Amino acid sequence: MPATPATPRRGRALRTANLLASILVLTLLSACNPASGEMSEWDAPRVIEVAMLDANGDFRFSDERIEARRGDVIRFVQEGDMPHNVQFVRNSSPDGVELGDAWTGPYLNKKGEVYELHIDERFADGEYEFVCTPHVGFEMRGTLVVSGGNVEAAEPGSSRTAHERPEVIGEKGLQELEYTVASDGAKEFHLTAERIRWETREGSLADAMAYNRMIPGPLIRVTEGDRVRITVENRLDEPHTTHWHGLFVPNDMDGVPGISQDPIEPGDSFVYEFVADPAGTRLYHSHFNAMSQEAAGLYGMFVIEERDPPASRQVDREEQWILGDGPLGYVINGKEFPLTEPIEMKLGERIKLRMANLGGMYHPMHMHGGFFTVVAKDGFALEVPQKMNTLSLAPGETYDVILDPQFGGTWIWHCHVLSHATGPRDADGNETAAGMIGVVVVDDGETVLADMSNHTHH
Repeated sequence: MPATPATPRRGRALRTANLLASILVLTLLSACNPASGEMSEWDAPRVIEVAMLDANGDFRFSDERIEARRGDVIRFVQEGDMPHNVQFVRNSSPDGVELGDAWTGPYLNKKGEVYELHIDERFADGEYEFVCTPHVGFEMRGTLVVSGGNVEAAEPGSSRTAHERPEVIGEKGLQELEYTVASDGAKEFHLTAERIRWETREGSLADAMAYNRMIPGPLIRVTEGDRVRITVENRLDEPHTTHWHGLFVPNDMDGVPGISQDPIEPGDSFVYEFVADPAGTRLYHSHFNAMSQEAAGLYGMFVIEERDPPASRQVDREEQWILGDGPLGYVINGKEFPLTEPIEMKLGERIKLRMANLGGMYHPMHMHGGFFTVVAKDGFALEVPQKMNTLSLAPGETYDVILDPQFGGTWIWHCHVLSHATGPRDADGNETAAGMIGVVVVDDGETVLADMSNHTHH
C-alpha cells in the first residue's frame, strides 16, 4: 500500500515542532552566552551531594573530583559503617588561600549524617585536595575544583549559623575552676556545655563546643578523698553527657548515655557526685556523639592531688597540655602555633607537665633541647621513671613528665607527624609552622632568647 501524503494538519505540526526546537536551541545558546547578561542554569547556586563509602573495605568518596563554583554547597553524606570526615590538605590550596575553620569537618558516625561545606569567597579559583583523616592510608581522598560562579550561597541545610554562637577570642583554656563548699563538705562545681566560635589561630574563628566557653574546659583540681558535686548544664542544641575519664565513680555517675544514665537534654542539667579517687592526672569529656562533641572541644582535665606525695614527685610548679585534632585543627590547649602559650622556666627549675591526648590520632611529641623524665602513666606513678625526648600519646592517654632541659634557649616541642605541625604555604611556596607545636623557653641568664613575635617557619 503506497505511503499516505502528509495532511495539511500534520505539516503544520511538523513546522511547529521545528520552530519550537529552533527557539529552544537559541534560548540555550543565549543562556550560555555571557554577553547576554542573563544568568544561566549553570550559574545558579547548587547543592552537590557526595557520599562517604566503605563497603567491603573500599574506602572512598562517591565523587573523587568535585567541580563547584562559589555559591554552591557540597553535602558530604555518611553512607558507610565507619566514622568519616573531610579534611583539606593545607599545602594543596592555591597560593595565598587561608581557609581557617573550613580546613577540617566533624566526624560523621551514623548513616545519614551530613557535613555541609559552603563554597564562598574564601575559595579562590583552583584545586583543593581533601582526605578522610581516619582512612587516608586507604587512599580515601578527593579533589575540589573551584572556578568562578555566583557568591550568593545556596540555601543551607539545618546547621546553625555562626552568628548564633558567642565569639570567644584570645581566651585561655584550662583556667582553674572555682568551687563552693556545701554544708555537707562537698566541693561543688558548675560546667556549662554550649556552642561557641573559638579562636584557634589569630583571626581564624572555628565552630566549636566548649565547657564554660573555653577549650580545653576549665581545670578541676581537688584532693584525693574529697567529695565532689558537679552540675553539668546543657545549652547545646543536642543531648549531652559527661564522662569522668580514669576516675573511680559509681556506675550511675559514669556518663554513658543509655547505659549508666539518660542523656542530658537541651536546657536540662544533671548533677554528678562521687568521691575523688584515685590521685593523678584524670580527664573529663563528652560521651554523647563523642566523636563530634569531644572533637569540637568538649573536654578538660581533672587533677586529683595526692595527700602526702613523696619527695620524688614534688615539683616547683606544674603546667598542663591537652592535645586535640579534628575540626579545630591540630591544637595544644585549643590553640595552633604560634598561639600556643610557651612554658617559661629557669634552667634547673623542676616543672611537672601533665600531658593528655583527647584527639583521635597518635601524636609522638618530640622535645628539642634535652630530655624529660616520665614519672606517671594514666595518673599512676611509674616504679621506674624513664628519660625520653619523644613520647607517643595514644588517644585517651595521659602522662606526667618532669622537664629537664640541659641548655638555655627557646626550644620547640612538636608532634613528629610533620603534617600535624605545618600550615599553609607562604607567598614564596614555603611551608609555614602551624598546628601542634609548643615552645619551652629556658632562661639560663646568658643565652639570648628568641623573639617569637614574627615566627613563621621552623
